[in-house]
Amino acid sequence: MSSPKFSARTEVLTYRQQFAHTWQEFITATFESPAHAAMVFRVDPSTAENWFTGSNAPQGWVVGRALSDPTLRPQVLAKLAGAA
Repeated sequence: MSSPKFSARTEVLTYRQQFAHTWQEFITATFESPAHAAMVFRVDPSTAENWFTGSNAPQGWVVGRALSDPTLRPQVLAKLAGAA
């Protein structure tokens, strides 16, 4: 039987992995390329490439920026809520 501390870490990592996948689906459906996403969010091209491959998820400020943009808000809310 695993300790509660270990179990909680597994749950968090699973959520992080799921969020990276959810963000990947949003970003690839919304932007033409990693370069396009990098320009919109003002991040390094390698950061946007990691989002496109699903190997990384963004920090909170990027999600906040997407939610505050009236053109992105409907898509990101739908994706984060599991509707899209």
